[in-house]
Amino acid sequence: MHMQVVWGRILPGRWSAFEAAYKEAIARRGEVRGLKDQWLLRDQNDPDAGYSISLWESEADMQAYWQSPGRAEGMALLQPFFSNQYTTTHCEVRMAARGT
Repeated sequence: MHMQVVWGRILPGRWSAFEAAYKEAIARRGEVRGLKDQWLLRDQNDPDAGYSISLWESEADMQAYWQSPGRAEGMALLQPFFSNQYTTTHCEVRMAARGT
């Protein structure tokens, strides 16, 4: 499995509107091949920053979506909120442990 972790900062005071747009982007895209799960996390120490984490069946599925028109359409909804401060990391999942 593969994971994509994106950290980013949005324009000050826009989190609620950004989160609504994020949910709308996900609703519009429908099913995505190989996407196992996805999370949106808000930083507790910086209310204008957060993470988008997605878990993928394969690197090929992750890359295919990254380059797809569906992703571009979703990003168009989110672009007005970006402050252009972000990092994207692609990871290979080496181990997963569930809580006891």
